[in-house]
Amino acid sequence: MPLPLSHREVIVNGIRLTYIEREAISAPDAPPILLLHALLATAETLTDLIAGLSPGRRIVALDLLSAQPVDRQKKLDVHQASLANLIHAFIKSIDLAHPILIGHSHGGVLALRIAATHPTAVQALVLMCPAHPFGGYRSHVVNFYLRQPGRMLALSIPLAPSWMILRAYNEAAGSKSLIRMAHLRPHLTVLRNRNTLRRVLEILKTWDNDMDALRHLLTRGPITIPTLLIWGDEDPVVPIASATELEKHLANSQRITLAGRGHLLAEEAPEACATSISQWLVRLEARD
Repeated sequence: MPLPLSHREVIVNGIRLTYIEREAISAPDAPPILLLHALLATAETLTDLIAGLSPGRRIVALDLLSAQPVDRQKKLDVHQASLANLIHAFIKSIDLAHPILIGHSHGGVLALRIAATHPTAVQALVLMCPAHPFGGYRSHVVNFYLRQPGRMLALSIPLAPSWMILRAYNEAAGSKSLIRMAHLRPHLTVLRNRNTLRRVLEILKTWDNDMDALRHLLTRGPITIPTLLIWGDEDPVVPIASATELEKHLANSQRITLAGRGHLLAEEAPEACATSISQWLVRLEARD
């Protein structure tokens, strides 16, 4: 039976943040875990992954898309560097000392940024098919959604029938996986809300410049903390071939490839990911 999750809220640097938390029931001295979700996702989309992780760790999943300034007259700065600093401040505000940082897709690039700019704040990284600056992204793909008709298409998603959205999500999955409606429902929180879709478009607007800035950071010096990469070999969004270039900037990394899986690992293979993460952490802590 899954352990209960608490829904909580905190104000950090004038920003109201919501998150879910599962408290440790044993071995409370084990390093905690902080999870960062994908771009078109919420903390709720990580609950299956959380269920497979050790009950001996405090686990927190931050919901970034719902972040709002307390002063409604202000706008949230969605640049990668600003979001990374906000997450770093959040870690300190809830006493999440030296966590294992797990990032899926867009959460992965934010985890990379935190490790590059706050290297002593995090004990280890787990990057699940992460967005990254060596991934071969093309500006025109991102920019399509920032101009008409791409922007209109994105903002019309709330009107699309659920079966059509489900079909689109399955395009990002691997041949061994089938995303079902039960997996999609937490994503609909984002996809049925025009305000969160506008937030996603704002993030895409800063995408290229943010990736360039992170590329410069990583080429100045590699990330040295232990890092686990988990990739689906059929990922159509961030192809696994790009992992080789990313690994050049990770001084202490290991990669696990999941056959027949695509980009949506938190939905396609939460049990396999949780097992891989747990086994890697046991080996890491035994070595230390």
